[in-house]
Amino acid sequence: MKVLFVSFPHHTHYFSMVPLASALRTAGHEVRVASHPDVTDQITAAGLTAVPVGTGPWYLDDPWAPDLFGQLLEEGSGLVQGFDFTGEDRSQWTHESLLALESLAVPALYASVSNDAMLDGLVDYARHWGPDLVVWEQHTFAGSVVARAVGAAHARLLHGMDITVRARQEFLRLNAELPPGTAQDPTAEWLGRVLERYAPGLGFAEEMVTGQWTVDITPPSSRYDLGLPTTGVRYVPHNGASVVPDWLRAPADKRRVCLTLGVSGELDTAFSFGEALDALAGVDAEIVATLGGASRDELGAVPDNVRLVDFVPLNDLLPTCAAVVHHGGIGTRSTAELHGVPQILLPYGWDTVAKARRVEELGYGLCLPAHELTADGLRAAVLRLLEEPSFAGAAAKVRAEILAEPTPNDLVLVLERMTAAARAPRTDARAPQTTDAAPSTATTVPLA
Repeated sequence: MKVLFVSFPHHTHYFSMVPLASALRTAGHEVRVASHPDVTDQITAAGLTAVPVGTGPWYLDDPWAPDLFGQLLEEGSGLVQGFDFTGEDRSQWTHESLLALESLAVPALYASVSNDAMLDGLVDYARHWGPDLVVWEQHTFAGSVVARAVGAAHARLLHGMDITVRARQEFLRLNAELPPGTAQDPTAEWLGRVLERYAPGLGFAEEMVTGQWTVDITPPSSRYDLGLPTTGVRYVPHNGASVVPDWLRAPADKRRVCLTLGVSGELDTAFSFGEALDALAGVDAEIVATLGGASRDELGAVPDNVRLVDFVPLNDLLPTCAAVVHHGGIGTRSTAELHGVPQILLPYGWDTVAKARRVEELGYGLCLPAHELTADGLRAAVLRLLEEPSFAGAAAKVRAEILAEPTPNDLVLVLERMTAAARAPRTDARAPQTTDAAPSTATTVPLA
């Protein structure tokens, strides 16, 4: 079978796809990974075949009004990022607010990633290559468009809590209560217009947002039950090109705590990376801090218990740690869960708040919103994780959940079966793959 992966144009999103893509390839299937040219080097470095589409960088792919688009991307993305996806503030979950969310998310995120240049290249390639299955990253709707256009089965790869579909389901419920002919659906309208360019008359279906089914790499206890066909798969870390440093090849002299703020190396708050290091100066532990995009020169003197590193593969570091402090990134949270490491999340918006709240609810970590962060609060939270055994116990339970999930190799047979079932009834490659009926109440797709 031919499998086309379609990735968001950022390496951290792509990394979540690598284990499954590699498993399919080693099982004998043909695999290609399509994304903007920004990600080509990361795709090929993992030993997979890249299909660059679009002109890249993706955020400059609008040929009509790049300045206006840049302003929309900056301001619109900020508003989408600040939406209360946890549902704690019900005043944001009105029809008016949810309509505004959809109206902003389409141009500021969805259509900017799956832009015309990317879609044209992707559809042209898919018509040439003829994929049987398209696996697309949860925000890269170009994958569902191309699957519908060429008649392929398609699955959405979910690497975090399903916040946008959860919000959309509430939006659609409230939409249905409006007088006939008055409801708006910006996402459906955009995807319908896009699909009309490549497959006239086929029309929008809700599967273009949800996938025909979902492949979820998050622990079962952290998922929302949204009534969608879903198959879980064990998270397998991929850190990109990595080298284990000499200091990590021997046992640590004392407990370790990892502090990592992702690619930027900075908090989205007035509380700086340097202040975070200073806050942990009195903790009886080795603090391994990854710089990311932070400048070593700007930090000045660092506490004696801090080891500064530009980069270290988290899959090698975190098993040696008693705790990790991080920004809520895809790989950091998932790798900590896999290795049973208690964690402190410093959420700043988008899905990070929902992740942090769920981690705290399940007892294997703490939520310290970035905008509320103080030195005393950070130090106290780290000491709690180090001294209270309940966090390690809860983290061990989540690790057991993850290890009980099917591996990417196990999932290959499931994908073969589901692809055959999704494609079997069709005689026309452009025939609709599903109806717009209510989604299945089944939430787990069995292995056999």
